[in-house]
Amino acid sequence: MDIGASLNAVAGAAFDAAAKIMGNGPTGGKFVVNHDNVLAAAKIIRTQVEAFGESTRGAFRDLNVDPPGEDIVSKRLADAWNDRLVFDGDSYAVRIDEYVRSLNELVQQLIESAKTYGYNEEQITAALGGDARA
Repeated sequence: MDIGASLNAVAGAAFDAAAKIMGNGPTGGKFVVNHDNVLAAAKIIRTQVEAFGESTRGAFRDLNVDPPGEDIVSKRLADAWNDRLVFDGDSYAVRIDEYVRSLNELVQQLIESAKTYGYNEEQITAALGGDARA
């Protein structure tokens, strides 16, 4: 599975969905959240995070590189790739996880904004499909 393609698909789908909700596409990767679209924005982002999670769940296991041979160079090369892809603090797997966490935090911020705009828990839960948690 190509995780980069999955990220691009999620981002593209989120912007397309946002454009439909707001009547036009966001400019410069930004959009304005207000009383009328805050819950829709939270729902769009949450839906895309869930879709991304489903599409990448198995891919993280597949990120590990097996050494192409039993020699020391092959083993060290595979170890270096695995560190870069999965184990290092700035690995691709860690960055993807941080991205997903940041999107979940954004959903939570939108839920808090919805409360500020006067929406109650029932309205928020209904708008988000039965769960008001990010």
